[in-house]
Amino acid sequence: MHKVGDLLEAALARVQGKSAVVLFTVDDALWVSDFQADVALQLLHSNARVYAVHAKLCPRIEYAHPNDKFMRVPPLSHGSTSSNSNTSSDLLLFERSSGEYDWNYPWELSASMYRLDAVKETLEAIRTEFGRDAVHHPNHIEGYGVRLLRQEKLASANCAPLCACPCNPVVMVVTINRVQSLFDNPVYQTPGHDLAEVHPLVLDELLRARLRASGRHLLASNASEELPEDDVALELSKLLDTSPAFLLSYWHDAVVPAGFAEALAAPSWPPTLLEFKESKVYRRTYLDSVHVPLLLTDRVPNWLEASILVSWLMPVKDTPAKWLQDAFDSIRSQHDVSPGSWELIVADDGSEREETLQVLSGWRALPNVRIVRSDVSVGVGSALNMGWKHCRGQYVARLDGDDIAQPCRLKKQISFMEQHSSISILGGGFRTFTEDEEGFHVGARQYRFPCHPLLARWQMIFSCSLAHPTVVLRREAIPAGVAGPYPEGKEAEDHCCWLSMPLQVQFANIADVVCHIRRHRDSRSSTAAGKLLKSSYAAVRAFLQRECDESNLTDAEVAVLWGREKAAASTQAAAVSHALDLLEGWFTSILRAPGREPLPPGFRKDFVDTRAGALEEYVRASCNKLRGSLAVQSLASGDVDVGAEMMKHWLKGGDAGLKSLGALIQAGYDSKGQ
Repeated sequence: MHKVGDLLEAALARVQGKSAVVLFTVDDALWVSDFQADVALQLLHSNARVYAVHAKLCPRIEYAHPNDKFMRVPPLSHGSTSSNSNTSSDLLLFERSSGEYDWNYPWELSASMYRLDAVKETLEAIRTEFGRDAVHHPNHIEGYGVRLLRQEKLASANCAPLCACPCNPVVMVVTINRVQSLFDNPVYQTPGHDLAEVHPLVLDELLRARLRASGRHLLASNASEELPEDDVALELSKLLDTSPAFLLSYWHDAVVPAGFAEALAAPSWPPTLLEFKESKVYRRTYLDSVHVPLLLTDRVPNWLEASILVSWLMPVKDTPAKWLQDAFDSIRSQHDVSPGSWELIVADDGSEREETLQVLSGWRALPNVRIVRSDVSVGVGSALNMGWKHCRGQYVARLDGDDIAQPCRLKKQISFMEQHSSISILGGGFRTFTEDEEGFHVGARQYRFPCHPLLARWQMIFSCSLAHPTVVLRREAIPAGVAGPYPEGKEAEDHCCWLSMPLQVQFANIADVVCHIRRHRDSRSSTAAGKLLKSSYAAVRAFLQRECDESNLTDAEVAVLWGREKAAASTQAAAVSHALDLLEGWFTSILRAPGREPLPPGFRKDFVDTRAGALEEYVRASCNKLRGSLAVQSLASGDVDVGAEMMKHWLKGGDAGLKSLGALIQAGYDSKGQ
């Protein structure tokens, strides 16, 4: 039998001297979408700073399943800046050192492309450092290669700090063989089966049953009655190139672990499994990890077959006519959305500009557009509430009059919400753009917020983690009160609204780009940045008072909590540290009290049960990092007593703790060493 290293060496020798690229893949990699290999090939040939193209990554991936950790996803940027460049053929660039786990594992064999010279260099370096047999096992090739790369012993990687990935999912690693001879690292261990996954042993039992049935079916034309299993095994052994004794042993002598017997004896056995050649369920299910379970059935209903009405809610105030037309065209161009399934509610906040009024006057004649006008400006929050009262749709999709919705926006967001009924507000990724006489200029950066609902809620305390023009709301689930859901008289009406939502109203994001947001000098983010920030600070203080009974935090201390300012005094550092204690306790109480907190039905099963440890570790680690910074600032300000007390408290250790004075000091400095 040939060894892996020898086979690799022979394959590479066949392309010796050619400007070749090597694509690695594995037997449990499921390719669910088209991969534009020509685009990846061109990128590797044209940009020497790109080390690899990882087909298994995309902006959705934020959870490392084997490590049970939520990852830091690095900033993502596009090589192309055309207005329609968010396609499956576009690749995103990122600095691997800015990511964690899957996002900083640059040498891997699951589904990645490398230059031929880089592959040869890595294999030779592994042989030199660890012996010639070190390249004969795929896991050794990966592990040793990453070790050498991080030790900066691979010249090809040292000068190429970037990697690339697709915009949308291409590859899933279906974890049916994670218990390996070299590394005992199963990903899915739960006995039995449900609508989300199938354990490998259950799959194995199903395979036994199907082998017997297939054998009888193959031989049915040659027999007038059912053949004995011995004869079936004999005939199948010829097809499978194995012995009849092995098949009989495989069918009957398997040891069924405890916990499986009940599942195998159930009337519903065997489960209706996805046909392995069909990847539709993986394409339509929003998955946050590279490693995924075997999915049983398509859990995503075809919402387009139902008569679902979507209300687009658009606030307008003196918006230029062309911008309004661009926004309207993007609404009318939504993929797979029938003309009678949507309406547009325009909330005119006292516009006076003639071209704006002319456009709105023309829209009044359209059957699925309704203009709601205030003769004087009442502010964005009040205008949105005014429009909200006229929305009739099951879903309300927000869009500003100067922004552009991506064609697949509704299809992606409503499909997600139909799959997850416990999510009431869903945001998405976006790209910014500007426009001049020469046309659109779309920024290279692709923006994403935490996707998991509890991480999005946690991040909401430190910044606004939903981009307002990207959200879709489940109308009946939103507490609206008399006026409407938005607080009136608040500059940051969206941040104030999201922070006021109870736990029964869960919000999340998808990482896919759903909107292009226009940047211009008259935007509120430009003209009212200071007021927006102050309004957000007030919203955080109100949240702390409501959820944590903390009523003493000032705006200056919220600025420290957000990392925008350093603590001016030890008392300020102590106040922020105390608020962190309360926030961490509030968050962990959600995770540790199943059935007692008012979470929506199905939420815990979909989002908490398999992620609880990783969620708690993520929050604890982020709190400890800020605590370390506060402790260092207290010591630097000369308050040894407070600083020392904080040091003793946060040096307790643990997986997410700060275990040394050096770690504490390091946590107190930003990336520039200041």
